[in-house]
Amino acid sequence: MNKNLKVFGASLAVVAAFFYFISNQIEEDNAEYLSAIEKKRAEIDEFMRTSDQSPFQDSLTMNDSGLNYYPPNPKYRVQAVINRLEVRDQMIIPTSDGKKQRYEKFAYAEFKLEGERYKLLLLRRVGFGQDEVIFTAFADATSGESTYGGGRYLDLSFKNARQITIDFNLAYNPYCAYNASFSCPLPPPENVLTIPILAGEKNYGEG
Repeated sequence: MNKNLKVFGASLAVVAAFFYFISNQIEEDNAEYLSAIEKKRAEIDEFMRTSDQSPFQDSLTMNDSGLNYYPPNPKYRVQAVINRLEVRDQMIIPTSDGKKQRYEKFAYAEFKLEGERYKLLLLRRVGFGQDEVIFTAFADATSGESTYGGGRYLDLSFKNARQITIDFNLAYNPYCAYNASFSCPLPPPENVLTIPILAGEKNYGEG
């Protein structure tokens, strides 16, 4: 056999082995990630069933199947760039029970999903000191259909980070989705996404 052909064949074998390793590693990482999501959801179900702080304690009994979710999808776990605002204007956010809360515009989280760029406005509650308590509510094309019409929430925690992970698989309903006695801030207009976010929590009790 030609020496060059032998070298070429060996190179192909190395490349094939490399991609096989990478593929297996991705599958293992995805399996570990999906397992972590399911574990988190089981913990939330347990809290909702047993905690005296659960919105189900005063309104209804939680069913055996627990809360309702989209299947975990790593596609909706995105990297976002944090752009902090130099001028932090205040805005009034209406709540589910007709009240109002005052927030400070803190930063934008910019990310790509399915090749398109989007951003979420991150807010900080006025009157809660200087701690970076970030409020992130959003609505999307599923809101009022398969997901709660008043939008869903994300917990984002960071200090001086310039990039963070936004995992829409962890998007959850505010308590007023289960119990009207709660007052829940609604998403600001900037956070009404035009695309469907098929991840995270769905309407309770629906298929």
